[in-house]
Amino acid sequence: MQDVLWAKKNIENGIFYWLPLRVHLEDCKGMLECLWEHWLCTGQKKLIADSLYFTDGRVITDREELAKRLACFLGAVHDIGKATPVFQSMRRYGEYTELEEYLLGRLESFGLTGMRTVTFSSPKPTRHGEAGQVLLKSYGVKDDISAIIGAHHGMPADVGYEDYDVVLENRKKEYFQSEKPEEKIYSKWDNIQSDIFKWALVSNGFESVDDLPGITQPAQVLLAGLLIMADWIASNEKYFPLFELYACDIEKALEDGLIKDKASDFDTHLMRLQNGFNIWKKTDNWSPHYIYEPSQLYDERFGFAPRSIQEKLHQLINTINNPGIIILEAPMGGGKTEAALAAAELLANRTGRSGIFFGLPTQATSDGIFPRLLDWIKSFERDLIEPVSLHLVHGKAQLNEEFLSLTYNIEEDGGDKRLIVNDWFSGKKTTSMDDFVVGTVDQFLMVALKQRHLMLRHLGFSKKVVIIDEVHAYDAYMDQYLEQAITWMGAYGVPVIMLSATLPAEKRIAFIKAYLSGRKTINQEDVEFSEIEAKLQTMAYPLVTYTDGNKAFIFDDFIVNERKDIDIIKINDCDLFDTVCGLSESNGIIGIIVNTVKRAQNLAHIFVDKFGDDKVEVLHSGFIATERVKKEKDLIRSIGKDATRPDFKIIIGTQVIEQSLDIDFDVMISDLAPMDLLLQRMGRLHRHPIKRPEKHKKPTFYVVGTSANFKFDEGSAYVYGNYILAMTQKYLKDCISIPNDISPLVQQVYAFIADETINEKNDSLSPDIMGFQEKYKARKKQKEARAKNYRLANPEMLRTNKKNSKTSRNPKTPNLMSWLKNSLIDDSEERGNAQVRDSEDSIEVIAIKKMGNGYGLFGEKEAISERIYEFDVAKAVARNTIKLPAYLTKEYNIDNTIEFLEAYNMKHLPEWRNILWLRSSLGIIFDENNECLVPTGNKMVLLHYDEKYGISMSIAEKGSD
Repeated sequence: MQDVLWAKKNIENGIFYWLPLRVHLEDCKGMLECLWEHWLCTGQKKLIADSLYFTDGRVITDREELAKRLACFLGAVHDIGKATPVFQSMRRYGEYTELEEYLLGRLESFGLTGMRTVTFSSPKPTRHGEAGQVLLKSYGVKDDISAIIGAHHGMPADVGYEDYDVVLENRKKEYFQSEKPEEKIYSKWDNIQSDIFKWALVSNGFESVDDLPGITQPAQVLLAGLLIMADWIASNEKYFPLFELYACDIEKALEDGLIKDKASDFDTHLMRLQNGFNIWKKTDNWSPHYIYEPSQLYDERFGFAPRSIQEKLHQLINTINNPGIIILEAPMGGGKTEAALAAAELLANRTGRSGIFFGLPTQATSDGIFPRLLDWIKSFERDLIEPVSLHLVHGKAQLNEEFLSLTYNIEEDGGDKRLIVNDWFSGKKTTSMDDFVVGTVDQFLMVALKQRHLMLRHLGFSKKVVIIDEVHAYDAYMDQYLEQAITWMGAYGVPVIMLSATLPAEKRIAFIKAYLSGRKTINQEDVEFSEIEAKLQTMAYPLVTYTDGNKAFIFDDFIVNERKDIDIIKINDCDLFDTVCGLSESNGIIGIIVNTVKRAQNLAHIFVDKFGDDKVEVLHSGFIATERVKKEKDLIRSIGKDATRPDFKIIIGTQVIEQSLDIDFDVMISDLAPMDLLLQRMGRLHRHPIKRPEKHKKPTFYVVGTSANFKFDEGSAYVYGNYILAMTQKYLKDCISIPNDISPLVQQVYAFIADETINEKNDSLSPDIMGFQEKYKARKKQKEARAKNYRLANPEMLRTNKKNSKTSRNPKTPNLMSWLKNSLIDDSEERGNAQVRDSEDSIEVIAIKKMGNGYGLFGEKEAISERIYEFDVAKAVARNTIKLPAYLTKEYNIDNTIEFLEAYNMKHLPEWRNILWLRSSLGIIFDENNECLVPTGNKMVLLHYDEKYGISMSIAEKGSD
């Protein structure tokens, strides 16, 4: 009977198309089986299989086979809610066409009379996913399975659907076309639905509903994600096309073989499934070989012998029975990236994972690591039978030249490559599901953010080894999402590798606790956190903290052969100029890192006047994106490893210099900053063994801005807060030994923060610092509380009856209902990124320059406005983004700024709305003097862009000269 029901329909060029519901259910069921066999990694399959249980004590002999049959059952029954009159009477885009007339007529000809005229009183008809959930519950399917059906469009039903009998009573007409069970039409719909349910059971080897196993909540999330994935693929007409219908020739439609039930149907469907899956599937699962010897692995992957830390980490992983989270703390420039990639390869093999996620703090650092991951994959490319897919994921990924060239090569050269970009994983909700992913840490933080289709993100990350770099760089707000994401990785048994040169013990402990909290969901064993915490308070360095099963351990048996003693000299800001002049007498590369863009620009002007334009370089976040990338590359070529260095240069920059740029200064000057960041900055001092000017042979680091009365620079205090600056000043030594002093210094500064109350430990603190501390802790708690607004809850555990060791299954058994309740309303990627970072709003625009009657790009001589519709030209323009100064995006200005920019673009750049690369962007045109006026409120902001110094602004009252 269900052959007359439609799942999809369309009209194209006057031709009717449809997909029978039965065919779509077959497609989705088949895709579930294919994805289970050929896409899920063994670790995911084991997690799902191990999560199954029967409350009556039945023994499960073949867990993986049962898990696969359960997954296929979900595919077979997922759209049972479409077998209802409320769905079948839906108009295409609200229209009533001949197609609707034809399909409704067919339903009536098969006995479902009144479908042309049926109406429903509910102002908001039930979505078919929720209808499916209610129908399954009426057949005796428990919440842990039925809720997956209700969630297959990305949003689980709320708790109210536990009372399914009440819902069923209120929705009878929507489900059965009548509110009276005794009426014939009611029973017809009831029979259609029950036939689908029985077919879904029997075709997957279940004799009755009692044969369906129970399943834990983390595994429910993965199966929901897998169902969504299968449904999306099976719904894509590129892979599974609709069938053509001829309204005037019903016999022709019947001859298609889709409405008749005959033996050849199976063969026909199998061919359809194989064809659809083969078109979709472009890659094979990565299955790394286990290389026991570190020397062999490092030689094959990186072309060098492992350093001591890398070798010891490799050997340690070989001894871990049940690996979980690994935190590596090691000096800057010590090869942590290669150590993480080598470890990921071992852990992927040990835990059955088939991909890697590498997360970094910023887009710039993500771009920086991308080519290194690319080279790593190419080192085992020859061992791949089928290609693997790689994605760069952040807001400007499509503007990254190396990523674009990879995509371009696929389009040109075809499928004989082993490393590709798979188009299906290019969607904002599917990128995290690709094989290898490099991106900003936001992608991982959003594992803990309540958003529609969150199951897909969980499915993607549970398939990988997760690497998070620079874990010290995230504040209290971001840490709330980071810790919760780690908890869910623990629940999935996903290996997590965290890297830092300067990690406070407080964070180390929090990350381990979070992971073991998730592990508890799997094995339901208690974890003694107080015992763990005592272990992890160590100041040993380098240090590996790791879990083995349900326990935490530390490893600190490292031999550090290299030691660097750095002289610390504190100077006042008024002495900075004379200090630099004195240092310049010996030539060398002088690095100056300050805490704000404005300060960097001011200093750059001063030193250009003194030493000349060619002797001073500036790098900060206030440059057009293309200019900043070029500056970074020029800097690495000039003072990076193996570079031909100039005799003398002054490099002035902000925090961007301390993040993952492999550059080397002969002497450094820095504004006072938090201790961990000062140490990071020191990592750019005497980084490589090279010949240096005689006066700079001993590494020296000058610190500007210490204050006996704690009156710190206003910009520095705004960025970092008075408390951390005061604590850093308190413990800053006259000589720092790297790496020996790294952990003690970091722990000293941050130990007071870890205390929940101000106690006797703080007797050594001055009243000023005590006051700063109280404000710091209050602000930290506010951030933590605010982060919880949209943060996912912990994975729920099953309740166990310890007397007979049987799992209790009651109405409160953990399930997906209300899992995403109170979720982020705007589920866009951009809104998600903004939510997991505690940062002020910013506005990014495309900066172009007036040229004659048109416009062009900064640094170019020819106008390109006449060619803006050309694909390559528009793409090039889109790369020239810049952030507007923070003044324009303050809470009291941002609405006025946006309103002006939108009107400005409508007037001056209307053609951009019709161009793929530009239609989502706002632009501003600087005049011939590189200036642009932006009104906001009662002020006029004059923006000025200088290719040497970046963007700056001046403010005047409206109407003033």
